[in-house]
Amino acid sequence: MKWKIKELEDAIRNTHGDKYVDAIHEPLQSFTWKSEMAYFHAYEAEQILKEAVASTPGINEGDQPSIAYGKAVVFASSPGETGEHLRLARFKAEAHIIASAQALHSLTDIVCYVVYWAYRLDTMPNAPAKKRLNLHSTLRTLNVFPQYSTTASLIQAVFDAPEFKYLAAYVNTTKHKSLISSTMSASFVPEKRGGMRIKSFYYTDPVGNRHHFGSKWAKDFLFQDNQKVRLKLMAVGKSLNDYFK
Repeated sequence: MKWKIKELEDAIRNTHGDKYVDAIHEPLQSFTWKSEMAYFHAYEAEQILKEAVASTPGINEGDQPSIAYGKAVVFASSPGETGEHLRLARFKAEAHIIASAQALHSLTDIVCYVVYWAYRLDTMPNAPAKKRLNLHSTLRTLNVFPQYSTTASLIQAVFDAPEFKYLAAYVNTTKHKSLISSTMSASFVPEKRGGMRIKSFYYTDPVGNRHHFGSKWAKDFLFQDNQKVRLKLMAVGKSLNDYFK
C-alpha cells in the first residue's frame, strides 16, 4: 500500500486553500520521517546484536541461530571481559527496540493531525483541542459526521488490532512507567531461533482494565507486527485521498 502524500496536499489546496495545506504539510512530512525512523531503529536493533554474536570467539559461522544465541546467552552471563561486548550489544539493541516502538506509536498522533486539518475539524462544533488530539478524540469527533464514516471505521480498525494494543501498552509502559526488559534468548521448540526477546508484562489501560501481554520476539514485534500497524495507519491516510477525489 502506498499513501500518495503529495496528491493529498494538492487536493487540500484545491479544496481548502493555502491555510490548510500549510497546516497539513508538516504532519504529512513527519509521518514519513517517523516511519523511516522506526525502520532505522528496528534494523539497528537486529544488526547490532547479530554482529556482536558473529564476532564472538566460540560461535561458529555455520551455527544455527538457536545454537549461536544459546552460546551468546552463556557468554554474556560470564564475568569479566568475556561477554562484555555482548552485554553492550544487548543494551544497545534494547535501546533501539524502545526507540523504534516510540517512533511508530507517534504516527498515531501524527495521522490525527492530518485528519484534523484535512477535514477542517477546527471549524466543527465540539472539535477536540489540538493539544488533546489522539485516536480516541479524533474517532469520537468523526463518529458524529456520517460523511467521514470510512475514515472513522479505519481508525477503529487500528484500535481493534492486537498488534496496536501491544504497541500502545509497550510504549506507554516503557515511556511513562517502567522498563520492560528485553534479553538475548534462544529457542529450540517449536522452532529454532534466537535473538532479543521481550518479557511478558501487565498493563493497566486509562479506564482501569488490566491486560497481560505474553513474551514476544523483538524481531516479530519490530517488523511483522508493527508493519501491520503502519499499514492500518496508512489506510486511514489513504481514505482522505479517496474522500477528496
